[in-house]
Amino acid sequence: MAESPDANGENRSQITEKLFSAIQGDNEFWLDNDGQPLPVSASDLERHAYCPLSWRLARSGVKGEGDAIELGKQRHKEIEKAMRVYQTKDTKARKEMVIWTWWFAIVVTLTIDTAAFFFVEEGVIAEADFSRFARYLALLSLVWLITAILLLFIPWRKLLGTPFGFAQPPQPDEFDIEDMELYLFEKESMTTGGWMEGGRIEFWVLIASLTIALHGLALFEAQQRSIATFVLLVATVVWTLIAAWQLHKGLLASTDATEISKELGIESGTTIAYNDDSTSSDLLIDDATGIRGRPDQIILIDNEVVPVEQKTGRVPVKPHFSHLLQVYAYLHLVNKITNKEPTYGILRYGENALHKIEWGDEQREILFTHVKEIQRLMAEGGAKRNHSSRGKCQHCSRRHRCPEPLD
Repeated sequence: MAESPDANGENRSQITEKLFSAIQGDNEFWLDNDGQPLPVSASDLERHAYCPLSWRLARSGVKGEGDAIELGKQRHKEIEKAMRVYQTKDTKARKEMVIWTWWFAIVVTLTIDTAAFFFVEEGVIAEADFSRFARYLALLSLVWLITAILLLFIPWRKLLGTPFGFAQPPQPDEFDIEDMELYLFEKESMTTGGWMEGGRIEFWVLIASLTIALHGLALFEAQQRSIATFVLLVATVVWTLIAAWQLHKGLLASTDATEISKELGIESGTTIAYNDDSTSSDLLIDDATGIRGRPDQIILIDNEVVPVEQKTGRVPVKPHFSHLLQVYAYLHLVNKITNKEPTYGILRYGENALHKIEWGDEQREILFTHVKEIQRLMAEGGAKRNHSSRGKCQHCSRRHRCPEPLD
């Protein structure tokens, strides 16, 4: 094929290819001189699966052109912004409902106290039984206090290991109510739960111990039962009104979150654990294979960690293989980052076309095969067009610099 210049006067066949000095390791992944696997991003996998030559052009610094790229970038920004709004609304709804739960618990407690004082005053409950119950509360408070002290002094997290759940090492932001019920990814900077290290669990055990102790003291020391009954009755009514107001706030916030979730095509109450803004969001990396990337979102569905990839533009009848490979990369990264094996991911085209992408050993093997091939090309070079589809060429954003275009 004769060489021809593109619109900028550059020769189509001039592709500057940067190669790595690398060898294949025992696990067949390609390693650099430092023994680290060559980095392969989820975008690399998507481009290479679409066309190896297009991937090679991208690595050489050739930028994609076309209206579809700009529209895609704009649409991704809109989705990312909408996800942030939903995340804020959903977190607010959870916060309001948690506060309502606390206040309703106070109403229940005051109601029980009011009934107890009333029945003691009426002689239905014996004074001795009342005092005995107060002592039981004091004993229970002591047990909780001892438990909290043991949790503080003993490195129980380290003894249990560091999976998710109660064995999770304490976090600096554990006391932030906005993180309640949210999923926390493991970080390298996380502590391992050593001596005299406490978190949310220890805090709430201490609070429970103090609350029970004060409650028992109030029951034991109260002398004027009729006055105490009246005061508790008034307090119960007041707290019931406050709890009703708090419930109203929670329901309004929940309604707002539900409306936004419908626009995004996700279920109401879905927890967004990760939302890619392309700047501050963490790059997920697997040091064993070199795979890395930033999924558009990672959400929690029934305690399942699910990566989500959003695609704009035309909606295909079935997912493109290049997009499937990208989702496979995110599923593998989620497994490595969370130490929890996902079973599926979500690939979304437009507003309504959602595809559940299964994940297992077969898909993992496909992913690894393509990663190793890309690493080989990064070390040896020579990526060429592997298809004869004119449609692919016509829609390729780097067609303007391709040395092997199909006319």
